Amino acid sequence: MGPMGTYLLWGRNGKQLGGMMTKPKDMKTPDGREVPPSWLYYVTTDDLDAALERAKSKGARVINGPMEVPGGQRIVQLLDPQGAAFALVTPPKS
Repeated sequence: MGPMGTYLLWGRNGKQLGGMMTKPKDMKTPDGREVPPSWLYYVTTDDLDAALERAKSKGARVINGPMEVPGGQRIVQLLDPQGAAFALVTPPKS
């Protein structure tokens, strides 16, 4: 993760199940507030662009991405209409 720190991946029996990192001190919300430490749930989808458009049509707002991350996956982080954060991710490339 370069200057952002270390991203730790974990799993079981060779299957990746999650990851975590230390929150950067300067991480802010789109409106400038400090982001509290939290968990972010990722939903895997084969078609990120179509899933993103469905989420936006239901009132979700993009807060980061979409972007490619190490390993070739694409992610996008969003807020649902009630303000809960979640993310969409493509499966890892084989």
